[in-house]
Amino acid sequence: MTEIKERLVFVDAERIPVHLISGFLGSGKTTLLQRLLSHCLANGIKPAVMMNEYGEINIDGELLRGQGYSVREMTNGCICCTIGGTLGLAIQDVLAFKPEVIFIEATGLADPIELVDQLTKEDVLPFVRLASMIAVLDPINFARLADEMHSGIRQQTELADVVLINKRDLADEPTLQALTAEVRALNPRGEILWTERGQMDYARLLQTPGEVTRVPTRTLAAPIHDHFHTMTVLCEQPFVRERFEQVMRTLPPTVWRAKGFVRFTDSDEQWMFQYVLGDFDMEWIDLLPEPPEHVVVIGKGFARETISAALLAAMNPRSPQ
Repeated sequence: MTEIKERLVFVDAERIPVHLISGFLGSGKTTLLQRLLSHCLANGIKPAVMMNEYGEINIDGELLRGQGYSVREMTNGCICCTIGGTLGLAIQDVLAFKPEVIFIEATGLADPIELVDQLTKEDVLPFVRLASMIAVLDPINFARLADEMHSGIRQQTELADVVLINKRDLADEPTLQALTAEVRALNPRGEILWTERGQMDYARLLQTPGEVTRVPTRTLAAPIHDHFHTMTVLCEQPFVRERFEQVMRTLPPTVWRAKGFVRFTDSDEQWMFQYVLGDFDMEWIDLLPEPPEHVVVIGKGFARETISAALLAAMNPRSPQ
């Protein structure tokens, strides 16, 4: 008797876009969030909000709830630390509201790599897609906060698709220019905007496509999207085991993490792998429902086409080694 297993699948049209907004207290990220929510409601888009801050009471969450928005609070810790293991469950709760877009407001202490890792786990990846990472900076206090408090704000700036240098009305021109140069040195590819009270082109931000690309079975097309911190590759063919392991063991230092589920030509089983800064591990798994085969790559400015081509070659036994 043939065993039939339920499988999760990626349906791009149904995956809900997630926009991750980060920044230290007072940078203006909640004001930006309020403006984004107002834009969504004015245009018939149903939003959901997830927030986390340190403390017993989330004041910003109470403010948004009082204005009629649905808020999923995550207090007393950072998303990626205290409740990191339950972010998937929190997202499942939010999905019950059937939103068309999800905004996550993260504390300035959050490690963006951990956040991306949580948002690309197998239990949420088929349902949501990371559409953008937005860093909101206070030009008056950025240098002090980045140097004295936590490296998270620098990492958030490095990986952001959009960096808002907010409160431009409170800083002079030399301060704004100096911070712009510092941000550009940290993040050569992100879009930098000077804003006042988070005013920007919200429609264009909400149209960002997301991080998933497909490796075709015969020819390779370069991924087309704005992200340079995350690449999710859907694997429609099994890998040649030795070639896949070689790809993983020769990833460049610009790749900080890689993970996913794959199959091999010499086995019927599904395998889970993890790569963290040069350490590679893999194990056989038997999950129900089965996650789709995919590879997630997380890093800064890695050569996307090169890695995609290497993965494609690892699927084809006839390709040169």
